[in-house]
Amino acid sequence: MSKITEIFILKMKGGDDVDAIREAARADFVALEGVTSWETLVTTDQSRDTLYAEIFTFPDHETAKRVTPQFAERPATQAFLGQIDEMIVGQFFTAHQPKTSE
Repeated sequence: MSKITEIFILKMKGGDDVDAIREAARADFVALEGVTSWETLVTTDQSRDTLYAEIFTFPDHETAKRVTPQFAERPATQAFLGQIDEMIVGQFFTAHQPKTSE
């Protein structure tokens, strides 16, 4: 099965400690077996400076489904979840495989 990317678009509460909390959560979560990476992107819209994309990668769908629930159970990631003002969307994605005509 193809690599799985899980993308969350989040509006964060803001504050001086958000980055430190995110980095502690990142270090904890990527240390779990099956988590390939956690990347953070920030919007370029200066009027929405608390809007982020948090992007996680896993080797396959089964691993993603097994590991993702642990995010809400760990103290470091729970602290990160406490910094979220609104989750706009969260979804698993994989590489697009164009349909071939027969």
